[in-house]
Amino acid sequence: MRTLFGRRGAHEASDPPRPTPLGGAAFTAAAVLAIALFVSVLGSAVTYVRVDAAYKQQNAVESAKGELEALFRSQLDEETSLRGYLASGQKVFLEPYTAAQPRFRQALDALQSDLEQAQLTDGYPVVFDVRHSHDLWQVQVAKPLLSHPTAPGEMELLQRGKTIVDRIRLDFTQLSDLLDSQSRLAQDAVRSLLLRAALLTAALILLFGAIAIVADIVRSRTQASLERERIVGDTLQRAFLSGWDSCPYIEVGTAYVSAARHLAIGGDLFDVHSVDDHRCLLVVADVSGKGLDAAVDTAFVKYSLRSLVAEHQDPSVILKKFNTAFLRSVRDDTSFVSLFAGVLDASKSTLQYASAGHSPVYVRRGDDVRQLPVTGPLIGLRIEDDFASAIETLAPHDIIVLSTDGFTEARDTAGMMIDDAGAMRIIREAPKPPQEMADFIVAAVTRASGGRIADDLALLVVELTGTGVGQTPAPQGFATTVGA
Repeated sequence: MRTLFGRRGAHEASDPPRPTPLGGAAFTAAAVLAIALFVSVLGSAVTYVRVDAAYKQQNAVESAKGELEALFRSQLDEETSLRGYLASGQKVFLEPYTAAQPRFRQALDALQSDLEQAQLTDGYPVVFDVRHSHDLWQVQVAKPLLSHPTAPGEMELLQRGKTIVDRIRLDFTQLSDLLDSQSRLAQDAVRSLLLRAALLTAALILLFGAIAIVADIVRSRTQASLERERIVGDTLQRAFLSGWDSCPYIEVGTAYVSAARHLAIGGDLFDVHSVDDHRCLLVVADVSGKGLDAAVDTAFVKYSLRSLVAEHQDPSVILKKFNTAFLRSVRDDTSFVSLFAGVLDASKSTLQYASAGHSPVYVRRGDDVRQLPVTGPLIGLRIEDDFASAIETLAPHDIIVLSTDGFTEARDTAGMMIDDAGAMRIIREAPKPPQEMADFIVAAVTRASGGRIADDLALLVVELTGTGVGQTPAPQGFATTVGA
């Protein structure tokens, strides 16, 4: 790309495609889907964590209920063992007391652990009371009776033990009610969370489905609008490119390759206009921007130059006047044009031209190829800019290749540009018939770019096939005369 510094700052000779509303619609749809995915994943994760916590609490409650039953059985076993020993005197009944870890203590510790996991703080005081009552029963009832089973006061100790055991059983009942209530609450919480998850999922599906439908409608309408603009612009551009004149003393080959059909219409242009019986105007131009604005500017370039060449013979004067008209007429003050305008005079075998920042123009004579130099700045920078002209002396069957920078700035798969040297090599290797040469150049650019052309390419190949009266002798080598 050529970087330019002029009246409005820095510009580039070939602007990238401007963002279109279709891209915005596609971005919106992608954003909606991304948000939907994020919310769905986040909602699922939150629901999983809450349901998992509820299940763990419920499992802890159910485990506590099992430990409470085991605790109750252990208490009954201890009472039954004590009474069996007192009644029979057989120590076999004392197995619950001789165990290394009494089952009552194990069940009580497990119950307390389950209550902590279930976060049932209301059960802590009851468990403490059970532990205290059981210790009291052990110290005040069980141990005295085991030590002196036939001592006086046995009935009094048994009566005291019954009072303590009744208190333990009341604690058991209180714990059982607490665990049953918490179990129901845990089950209700799980059902509620699952119901909320189902309702949230359904709501998200409806919400994002509606948003996706709206986004698709907007995208479809935007795409239809862009397609209408593309068709209009494409029609205009085809009219501009195909509406060139036929001149009997030249043979013409043309090619136009769009970078991508879905992108906005560009501003590449070529033109052949018959001035009189032995002169024609050759034009190639690259208008900045995309879309209908660029197509309108392209029409302005084409028909302004045709009008000016009818009044002025010197291309430098034509470009000077066109630059003034462009600056006064263009709507976008950042627009500019790279432009080559040449008057081919078959009677004199000359090409008088002016090049406004447009370098991809070449002349081939036999197997020799040379590039025509730029003679002035871009159109549209400053109103006071001047444009020099030059005269190229031609020989019969010389070929002039005019292109936009989609030729020289095409990049291969390694990112290297074809540039001017590569362009001249391709022109040198191309077949001489103009249309075959144009097709060969397009094929070479496409092949070098890996099948994907990144910028529009307009080609005009002109061969001088005949001359008029007053023909000058055919030159032996290239000769260019530069004028003011």
